[in-house]
Amino acid sequence: MNKHWMIAAAACLLAGAAVAQDSVTYGEIAVVSGADGTVVMGEEVTAGKEAKAAKKAAEAKKASAKAQLKAKQQAAGDKATQAANEASLKKGEPKLKVNTTTTTTNVYDVSIKDKKGTSDYGIIEESYTNAQGKTSTDGVAYSNYTPSRAARANEKHAEISFAVGQTYSFNKDSDKDRYASNGIAAGASVLWDMVPHFGMGLDYMFLHPDGKSHNGRNYHQFRAHNIALGGKYTINVWDNLRVYMPMGAGLMNAHLKTNAASGNTSKDKWGASLYAGLGLQYDFSANLFAGLEYRYTYAFISDKHLSDFGRDKDLQFHSVFLRLGTRF
Repeated sequence: MNKHWMIAAAACLLAGAAVAQDSVTYGEIAVVSGADGTVVMGEEVTAGKEAKAAKKAAEAKKASAKAQLKAKQQAAGDKATQAANEASLKKGEPKLKVNTTTTTTNVYDVSIKDKKGTSDYGIIEESYTNAQGKTSTDGVAYSNYTPSRAARANEKHAEISFAVGQTYSFNKDSDKDRYASNGIAAGASVLWDMVPHFGMGLDYMFLHPDGKSHNGRNYHQFRAHNIALGGKYTINVWDNLRVYMPMGAGLMNAHLKTNAASGNTSKDKWGASLYAGLGLQYDFSANLFAGLEYRYTYAFISDKHLSDFGRDKDLQFHSVFLRLGTRF
């Protein structure tokens, strides 16, 4: 009897559970006790799928509520911070101090010009006055030198020049007739400045007066080559228009051909020579110059060594040159 009752009770319990829900086993073991003993009705307590879904929905809703609360708290915090900042700004922040500086510049300039060039001296003075009225002064001194054309020319210590002009000889034969008239003269020189006023170097002259004829005596091919150690003394080296004196000593080779009824001769002779003169030179630039030059040349060569009609007089020449040269 008791056994049949227990089986019926178990069947009713299982049917009720099946009608109430789709079961999923969770929890602890379920046990039914009776007078005839103990019977295990299931291994675990069951829970329905709808209850599980409701649980998940509740947990999601709770998580969403937490997120919304957190967002509201953060927004409230940001708003409070902004309000605090605005309140602080309304109280006023300290302003930056403006330090106004006034600068005054004065230039004191002196210019001195002479034949050597132009010298500029000066001081640039600056005064600084700040907002408190304190003044400080600072200055810079400067100088500037601009050399003149003459100064730039004198910086170059060597020159080379070429000359062309006319020459004339005063020598006369035994009948006191001149050997020649005006003729061509040319020359070249290379000089090195030993000091600002004086230069030395090599000088060459070619003198070729035109021969003359007198009563059956014909003089022609009268010429002289002169090589010398030359010098040039400049009086005013700091001017663009300069006065100078050429001078030199060397050797001359003279030649003269004579045609006469008594016979023809052609003779040459070497001898020492000297020359001196006066020149006027203009500097077009620091490199280029030109001028006029006069020279008197004396050769220790007697005319009797050049012609049978000689008077035993040493040769003398007067020459005028147009000279063009450059410095380097």
